[in-house]
Amino acid sequence: MSSKTKIESNNDYINRYSRIANIIEARRKELGLSLKDIEEMTGLCSPAISRLTSVTNRPRLDTLYKVLDALDLDIKIERKDKDARPQNVQVATSKNSNKYNVWVKKGTTIDLLKVRAKTKYEVRQILSETNPEWEICTIELHSRS
Repeated sequence: MSSKTKIESNNDYINRYSRIANIIEARRKELGLSLKDIEEMTGLCSPAISRLTSVTNRPRLDTLYKVLDALDLDIKIERKDKDARPQNVQVATSKNSNKYNVWVKKGTTIDLLKVRAKTKYEVRQILSETNPEWEICTIELHSRS
């Protein structure tokens, strides 16, 4: 096990949590919900909700789960297995798939990808399995097939 400095550990947290914060914010916007709407749905105060999208704060799990439930999102915790990361995964698409424009952050750059999938959830799955280091910023429906 390698030892990390406090700064390295904090950067790891910021990188991991920024992905969650971006997904929460993108989903809130996708659903057209304001912080006030989320506040009413969860019973939480607006500052607690807005702290979830600030990567400098460490959110409480109960707050995170309430907001995820309100946004119809789920979080999955898995053991890290760097050797099992798939390489060059081919994804089969059905005739009922949609085209999505997906903006992803790759290090310091943001790129536009075109992805065929049935749902936005499936787009997230595809990208997390093939390129887990990329951050999904926005997913928008381009066209229905």
